[in-house]
Amino acid sequence: MARVHLWEWEDLPWVPDLIRRFITDHLRFLAQVMGLFQPLMPQLVAAMRASGATRIVDLCSGAGGPVPGLLPRLDAAGASNVPVVLTDLYPNRAAFAELEQSSGGRITGWPVSVSAFDLPGELDGFRTVFTGFHHFRPAQAHLILSDAVAKRAGIAVFEGQERAVHTVILIPILVFLAGVFFTPFAGRVTWQRLLFTYLLPICPLTFAWDGFVSCLRTYSPAELRDLTRDLESEDYHFEIGKRWLRGRFGFPYRATYLFGVPRPVACLLYTSPSPRDLSTPRMPSS
Repeated sequence: MARVHLWEWEDLPWVPDLIRRFITDHLRFLAQVMGLFQPLMPQLVAAMRASGATRIVDLCSGAGGPVPGLLPRLDAAGASNVPVVLTDLYPNRAAFAELEQSSGGRITGWPVSVSAFDLPGELDGFRTVFTGFHHFRPAQAHLILSDAVAKRAGIAVFEGQERAVHTVILIPILVFLAGVFFTPFAGRVTWQRLLFTYLLPICPLTFAWDGFVSCLRTYSPAELRDLTRDLESEDYHFEIGKRWLRGRFGFPYRATYLFGVPRPVACLLYTSPSPRDLSTPRMPSS
């Protein structure tokens, strides 16, 4: 299935904040409920150690995505109390403030707009992109990676959906239902959100459309390798692949990942599991 870059409502600058926050709040809620990317945290910690980074700078954070739910796994993997800075082109300051309070200050939000193409010098750290890399066209995605390489910053990209027939069909249905049933639990409940969810279901419909388009936009491992082909060098190393993971409640899904780390310490990146294990998709046993 060829990659198709249709629009997502969340990306459009003129979309009302009500819709954008509905989508990002529900994405954060679902990521935490499902436990997305938790089994990959040991590899993220290994990459951070290899890069020498002492904090995580999350790009395209939305309302925080899976980050809050990943903190215990980061701690268990040896990154206890590593701070996380959330950034976004359209920063959700209310969500950032809520997470800063609930995390005891470990998670903070950058209050001004941040372009993932050119991070300012004060945002040094290991960069992460959770379920956001597909928002960018190939030339833009290349800019994100080349900025990390040029500034010798480590970067990790994680996608929890994939470009496959079954996901293209199922995800918009599931996302629409989640938008309807989980609205009382995801983010701040206002009369506007209730109105445009239950009387005029504009919010869950836009959420479902974005879920559908996200699958069509997601890069395959082969396409990610093409994006990094001219960036790989003796000074910078990439690891790319796809793995079967099992989320909370036992549901299986395939996650695509990319790790980029400056050399010469990049050789220390994958100690557990081995590179063979990382690059070979398989169903988890537990």
